[in-house]
Order: sequence, then C-alpha cells, then structure tokens
Amino acid sequence: MKTIKNPEKVRAFFDCLRDYPRIKRLIMLDYDGTLAPFVVDRDRAYPYEGVLEILDQIVSSKTNKIVIITGRNAAKIKDFLPLKNPYEVWGAHGMERVLHDGSVTRTPITEDVQKAFSKASKWAKTHGMSDRIEQKYGSLAFHIRGLEKDKIEALLTYAKDAFKKISEGTGLEIKEFDGGIELRTQGVDKGTAVRTILSETEGDTIFSYFGDDLTDEDAFTALGDLGVSFLVRPEYRPTKADVWVKPPHELKDVLKRFIVKPKSCTAKRDRNDF
Repeated sequence: MKTIKNPEKVRAFFDCLRDYPRIKRLIMLDYDGTLAPFVVDRDRAYPYEGVLEILDQIVSSKTNKIVIITGRNAAKIKDFLPLKNPYEVWGAHGMERVLHDGSVTRTPITEDVQKAFSKASKWAKTHGMSDRIEQKYGSLAFHIRGLEKDKIEALLTYAKDAFKKISEGTGLEIKEFDGGIELRTQGVDKGTAVRTILSETEGDTIFSYFGDDLTDEDAFTALGDLGVSFLVRPEYRPTKADVWVKPPHELKDVLKRFIVKPKSCTAKRDRNDF
C-alpha cells in the first residue's frame, strides 16, 4: 500500500478505524478489476479468493455499510457477491440502484437512446463482433480484452467512429474504460452515485471508495476530502485517489481493517461469582 497524497488525512482515517470501532463506516467499492480480476469471459468474473469472506465479516457489524458501484447491471452483482447480509448496489455507472430491500430505481432513458443501442448492437453483429458487446441499462460497452495487442488500436478507432455516428443527437457520449469503450448517458456516472450517497448519509460517518478504472475517477473526485479513495491496480497510473493498493493481497489487508472485532472479556472474577 502506498499513500499518494493527503498523508495526514489517510493517517487519520486509519487511526479512526482502529481507535473508534463504533463509528459508522460507509465503504463504496467497484467490482470488476477491484474485487475481482479482469477475465475475457465476463460471466466468470468471480471475486478474488477470500474477498467474499472478508466482506461478509465487514457487513456483519451494524457500524459498517457496503455499497457496490459498478458499470455492470446491478442485478448481476448479487450473483457474484452472495453476502449473508443485504447491501446496496448502484449499476450501469449510476443509472440504476438496488437498495437493501431489493427495491430498484432507474434513471429514465429516451427512445432515441434505445434506438442508438439497437443500432450499435446491429453494427457489431454485422461485423461479426456480437460477443464484444455488453448491453446494459443506459449504456452499451464494446470490449477488446483478449484481442491481440496489434489489433486493438485499429479496432477501437473503427468502433469509436461507428459509435460517434450512431450516437449523434441522442445525448450519449463515448467513454473509455480499461478494456474497451462505452456508449453512456451524459451527466450520469459513478460520481453521481457517490454524491447521492453522501447527501443521504447522516451522523458521524467515515467514507471510503475503492476502484481501479478510469470510470472510478469520477467517484474519486466526488468523494474528495470527505473520505479516502483507493486506487486498486497491479500497476500504478496517474489518479485522483489518495492511496494505491495492489490486488489481491494488499486489497484484502486493507479491507480487513474494517472488520469490527468483538472485545474479549478480560475482567477477573472471584470464584464466588460462579
């Protein structure tokens, strides 16, 4: 683990975790690339070994709250993270939200946006690349993971040109992520989710966000000085995060610090008390 900036804030954050176990902690986490390694088959992106058990221990305490903020559809996360206690998920980069009780809210999308997604899917099918498309609520991703490196740049340029024409006048924008590009609704991102969560949280709470991708930079910015943000990547890249941790070992070491351990009873008793 390496502190990139704001060392005093980071030090105070960890001191608070250690010294004040009863203070509320709100832990926001991305999924792919953060809690789970990137894989070509997106339906097999299971969390790192031991992560599920650590998260279960974290949310077993009432002082801890976990929120997953992902680019995936929110419903899919529950399959990968079947935690014993309920938790909240924001999917599709903040376009949909699944609360602890299972209720779902979504940002409305227009008919023009739906048509653009259909055109993009048809374009991919025409060019034999349907397996590269991931249709989500409010966005459509084009994945290049697993391709030969010498083909990636040309293919991304080709896809960007096609998506640009398809999305004209629809309110969609093209965003890069670690492993492809995505057609997304303008004005909604992971930062939107973070700002909403912060505004709804009352009382003394310490906040953190864990993410790896370019899309997580919006969340790092939204959190700012109100919490500590963690860049989770094997290799460092320029970021707005406060701390860099390498998965999976450093990540798991940091997450374990959120586990609230019950205090052992050390008081001596007289034998007459029994």
